[in-house]
Amino acid sequence: TIVDECRRALAWVVREGARHGAAPGRIVVGGHSAGGHLAAMLVATDWAAQGMPRAPLAGALTLSGVHDLTPMPLFSFNSDLKLDAAEARRLSPALMAPQAAVPVLCAVGGAETSEFLRQTARVVDNRGLCGAVGMIGARGIDTGDRRHRDDPAGALPFHDGCPGHAG
Repeated sequence: TIVDECRRALAWVVREGARHGAAPGRIVVGGHSAGGHLAAMLVATDWAAQGMPRAPLAGALTLSGVHDLTPMPLFSFNSDLKLDAAEARRLSPALMAPQAAVPVLCAVGGAETSEFLRQTARVVDNRGLCGAVGMIGARGIDTGDRRHRDDPAGALPFHDGCPGHAG
């Protein structure tokens, strides 16, 4: 799966990254929508079962992430995804306990659909990944009147201070 590919990629960066100028102890993963799902799945990964001595993350960010896949088998586009109910549960980070005790920032646009608002609230409010026991520094941010298809650039309050940000 793409989740397994991300796990293997992260393990490679930890193992080989220093030779290429990366700082393996400072890895932060993040993403928007499905990318937020992948970031959350990396926080929920049992890294010991992946052969790693500890979680290889320093933090994570999800921006309007897809955290609960359980409704997916009910929709017509599932003909492409081919998820059954069990697989949707297995791939839903909102239903998992975090395995990496790292800060996780969960943000959602205020003009998102009710489903994105629900899913982000679920992972922030002690029922899911961002608010679970063992998580540190987790919080939710409402990014204002942004919608799902809006460019996520500039959505977060610290974006203008990011190195390389031109606008």
